[in-house]
Amino acid sequence: MSMAQIDLPYGDGILSFEIDKGMLGEVVEPGLVETASDAEAEIRYALERPIGSPPLTELVRPGQKVALIIDDITRQTPTHLILPPILYCLKRAGIEKEAIKIVFALGTHRPMTESEIHEKVGSAIANEYHIVNVPCWDNAEMVYMGRSSNGIPAWINRTVIEADFRIGIGMITPHMDAGFSGGGKIILPGVCSCRTVEAFHLRQAKILENQLGAIDAQLRRDLEAFVEERIGIDFILNVILDRKGLLYRSVSGHFVQAHRVGVDIAKTVYGSPVSRRYPVVISNAYPTQIDLWQSTKALASGEIMTDDGGTLILVTHCQEGNNTHPLFADYMGRDPEQLIHELESGRAEDIVACALAVPLSRMRRRIKFALVSSGLSKAEAERMGFIYYDSVENAIKEKLKTRGSHSAVAVLTHGGVTLPMTLV
Repeated sequence: MSMAQIDLPYGDGILSFEIDKGMLGEVVEPGLVETASDAEAEIRYALERPIGSPPLTELVRPGQKVALIIDDITRQTPTHLILPPILYCLKRAGIEKEAIKIVFALGTHRPMTESEIHEKVGSAIANEYHIVNVPCWDNAEMVYMGRSSNGIPAWINRTVIEADFRIGIGMITPHMDAGFSGGGKIILPGVCSCRTVEAFHLRQAKILENQLGAIDAQLRRDLEAFVEERIGIDFILNVILDRKGLLYRSVSGHFVQAHRVGVDIAKTVYGSPVSRRYPVVISNAYPTQIDLWQSTKALASGEIMTDDGGTLILVTHCQEGNNTHPLFADYMGRDPEQLIHELESGRAEDIVACALAVPLSRMRRRIKFALVSSGLSKAEAERMGFIYYDSVENAIKEKLKTRGSHSAVAVLTHGGVTLPMTLV
């Protein structure tokens, strides 16, 4: 028996396992691209050539208050590299340091720790600029701005509302709800209250198909209409990273037009051709592996590659367990009709988690789920409706025993960001 060793990025290290070469199908990973030799030069290049917008230095005016809205530690965005060129542009345009506030777009995530803030923006900036680290449940820091035409109530971070000029900074990857991350998503759900995020995610329960990579995804249309009508974002800088998290390209300008150009670039990195579906698929959640909430992104990519009745094995380090939405595991283990009833009857204790669980629960109608994780227990897997295995090898062995030795196993090394192509 000839064996192949597969190395998966896992936590801060590598998780290796062996598999019979005769059983191994495709190993799918982001494409190899030549990253920027000078990351800050690449960012400056994008700032000088905005898409659908004048340059930043021509848009801002002296005396304006500026909000720089950035993503949190759950994203790999190299914000510490992006902020200096943007701050330089603002200084050239006559914006005083005291007029600039850096706002973390936390969505429904916990606030950043002090060490995480320094890691994300760099210690010099963390010490010199006003940092806003307000969670969605801090209602005192949210301002009501009416409803969007699609019915979403707009409760938005006060600092963002009070700014005269808003700049969104983030990264573009395939996304299970909005097709792709980036663009206006930094506003919704990024800096909105729990009430707004709940109303937004309720729509998710009605979407029947996997939205990964769908640029015309309903939630993408909804969030962009919301941003356009209720708050506005004046400029974005979005980056596309390679499989190691290094800067590949960046785009700047209009929050929709620049985003779409960035999506086309992102497809060249994360869009990976696959030949068929497989009875067994291993989807490693890296780099979205911090907790269960983020790790489920690997289910969206893996589901695309899994054959009817097949098994999708989620591999995730999950160092923070299931802390973001503690009820999420229970919701995932329920039937979609039960979840929808809880949402419609107003009985769901965590509307966002319940709504996100609906499409995942629907997936379990077509395929089986399994889990290999050092951060989640067997009991948590059972709550999720997943079969728990203590190693990838044992999961493969059991699945092949059930399905027959002729079955093939496919592997997604970076399931959290990969978009399997040709089957989408």
